[in-house]
Amino acid sequence: MDSFFHYLADDPEAEVWGVYVPTCGYQHIYPGASYPMEGHPDTHDFEQAMGRTLQGCYLVYVPTGRGTLETKSGKWDVNSGDVMLLYPGEWHNYKPAEDTGWEEYWMGIRGDVLSNKILKDLFPNNTSYVKQMGYQEELIFLFNQSIKLVKRNSPGFKKILAGIVLQLVAYVISYENQESSNREEELCKKIIDFIRENLNTEVDFKKLASEHHLSYNRFRTVFKNNTGVSLQQYLIQERLEHAKRLMVNTSLSLKEISAKTGFNSLFYFSKVFKNKMGYSPGQIRRKP
Repeated sequence: MDSFFHYLADDPEAEVWGVYVPTCGYQHIYPGASYPMEGHPDTHDFEQAMGRTLQGCYLVYVPTGRGTLETKSGKWDVNSGDVMLLYPGEWHNYKPAEDTGWEEYWMGIRGDVLSNKILKDLFPNNTSYVKQMGYQEELIFLFNQSIKLVKRNSPGFKKILAGIVLQLVAYVISYENQESSNREEELCKKIIDFIRENLNTEVDFKKLASEHHLSYNRFRTVFKNNTGVSLQQYLIQERLEHAKRLMVNTSLSLKEISAKTGFNSLFYFSKVFKNKMGYSPGQIRRKP
């Protein structure tokens, strides 16, 4: 498991521009790992058998993996690209699936920014729920910027953080999931979800094609026609993006990261990374 999280003590005076962020963070839970992780304070820790209730609202984004969310009003499957929106003061319980684990980014939000209008836009039914948004690089960027600010703890970071919170909220509110009736597009979405749930394991595309009742050639053609890239190139790109997130958000060695993102060796990982990204993995670690 890899993680970074930060918690602020309750302090009404810490509110800046109507925004108070009690916590933000990132963690990667691998298949079969225990959940929740240790190290969270009593105000946010919870037992799977009990669940928990939190002040303020929370946005929890799952870029890869899958799991479940449960509240008193229902139970939802959580898939790659989903955002869990947790309503203030509502009991909830969520966890990754044993066989896939998941990555999660989260942000707690309190303060005057949660006016009746914004709260209503975020929670039209006044309850927690799961919103399908897909893999959103903009969301990941905003969460990573938040984590970077908190890590640096530089003067005035809370004002910048308040601005990022408003961007996050606006992005989630304004996103509209466009359901497609096109069979090929739906198939590609399922393939992409499968890839993101299996970034650290071997992916057998021939077997996957058979499960969707297509020949391997037809399977590859459909994917490339809809995405512009081959199955293997898409898998490599997703693994590299995953590796970048681990390099930014964790202290894992490059050897550990190469193993956890499905590459056979550090040499191969470094070679592919530099070839695709234009710079070496070590250059990311050297950035301030």
